[in-house]
Amino acid sequence: MATHAEFNNTTAATEVAATFGSQIKGRTVVITGISPEGIGAATALAVASQEPANLILASRTESKLATVVSDISEKYPAVPIKSIILDLASSDSIKSAAAEINSVADHIDVLINNAGLTLKSRQPVKTPGGTTVDLQFSINHLGTFLFTSLLLPKVIAAGANAPKGSTRVVNVGSHAHRLSPIRFSDYALYRAPYDVPEAERPPTGVSDAMIRSIDGYPGFIGYGQSKTANILHAMELKRRLEKAGANAIAVAVHPGTIDTGLSRDLDEGGRKAIEGTAVNGVFKTLDQGAATTIVGAFDPKLAEVEVEGPLYLADCQYRTVLGAHAADPVAAERLWAETEKMLEITCL
Repeated sequence: MATHAEFNNTTAATEVAATFGSQIKGRTVVITGISPEGIGAATALAVASQEPANLILASRTESKLATVVSDISEKYPAVPIKSIILDLASSDSIKSAAAEINSVADHIDVLINNAGLTLKSRQPVKTPGGTTVDLQFSINHLGTFLFTSLLLPKVIAAGANAPKGSTRVVNVGSHAHRLSPIRFSDYALYRAPYDVPEAERPPTGVSDAMIRSIDGYPGFIGYGQSKTANILHAMELKRRLEKAGANAIAVAVHPGTIDTGLSRDLDEGGRKAIEGTAVNGVFKTLDQGAATTIVGAFDPKLAEVEVEGPLYLADCQYRTVLGAHAADPVAAERLWAETEKMLEITCL
């Protein structure tokens, strides 16, 4: 199913981008979650190396975004870059950012939803529709869903004049999805990991370190739920785009275990748990961590892959998800419907 079987967990994003340079050149790409110590910056740098027509970078912290833009502009001064302030915790910020992007781009060839966060303490928030959810779920899923929905018309417009399946939405998910299905009965994680209906519990074999709670809050479970949501979102979006006759696909990717700013707030126990997920105990570099995203965004062969579940990649290759709950079409459709209610919108 892969164009390049030699790509693996040590392949760099810059190498992948060079391989798919003809798929990047002249295209408009939007990337969220940009900071100097994150894979979003590495993803943007790899894309910039291959002469995109427009590179639109959206992130929450203006100073960090400016640092990345400056670095890319120094290396690739001919690449037009537009920076957008985007706070996925704020519906107003999401709507403002999407409106600004829609005003400067008549089409979007590739949207890469890279932004996200992890938490070690409970921070419940209320959605516009009145549902109380975990902040990780709110930012990683609801914010991403709303942002994507507002840009979809420009994505669909790009597909109208593009080769089959080359227009894409890429959600950066994680193998952490195996930690938790969607907790439809308890989005805010008020109850213990196993004090929910059986279909919402962590699967067997999950380590105690990943289930542990700090002051009653199981942070890794919350993160796992949000990553399951990212994958189900991509899966259902792909199905709905196909049903609508749009020439665009949605992909979910696992970047690997990388030491980024995303894990800066973890305590010693949390860091050890993360370290245990690294292949042979070795963290990926930022360039390696961005590689699978670049494959998901630009490998032309992915347009030919036919799967019942999500189009999911890890270590630059197509994979099946680790948890069956992240490939459940019933859960994907239910999550979509409930997300629309939470956000008080209708999408596709």
